[in-house]
Amino acid sequence: MKALFCALSDAGLAGLLASSTTAPTVRAAPTVAKDLSVDPVHSFVSFRTKHMGLSMAVGTFDTILADQSSVVFDKDMAKSSITLVVDAASVSTGVAKRDEHLRNADFFSAKEFPEIVFESKKISGTEKAFEVAGELTFHGVTKPVTAKGHVVGTSDSAEGSQVGFTAEFTFDLRDFGIEKGGAGPEVAITVDLRCVGK
Repeated sequence: MKALFCALSDAGLAGLLASSTTAPTVRAAPTVAKDLSVDPVHSFVSFRTKHMGLSMAVGTFDTILADQSSVVFDKDMAKSSITLVVDAASVSTGVAKRDEHLRNADFFSAKEFPEIVFESKKISGTEKAFEVAGELTFHGVTKPVTAKGHVVGTSDSAEGSQVGFTAEFTFDLRDFGIEKGGAGPEVAITVDLRCVGK
């Protein structure tokens, strides 16, 4: 997924940053564009969708492919960009049998389409409220999607620059060739990213 977001739950991300053994000195956000890497240990992608039209089902994608993901952050959000790549087979709902069903041809076809990719095309707004117009590649189909989010926090320390983002978007499974009954069709995605750089 060549470009998905930098963000996931405000409280979770803030708590993780606060628990660092060496508390960084929080300063103003970088004023020039910085190339950052996604920290896969402190970043999360979760989803929420209807099950049988009666209840909500939730889950996560546990593996972000950090070596294929990239983030450029600038205080001028229009100069920022993101590519986020997720391992489709890492879907997790807490039930092994259900996870295996999601990986097969009824839904994700994870063997045939192993990566879910989000790539930004345009970012507008401010750190407090930005909008990302991009493309989502999922199940072998690429479609435009728009995410809304904000910067959770920034810091500079001896360890380097750090930026936390959270963003959300929705998509329709049918737009990506998935029409299996019982799930969706609308899926809400939340992306919480911690990005680091020197």
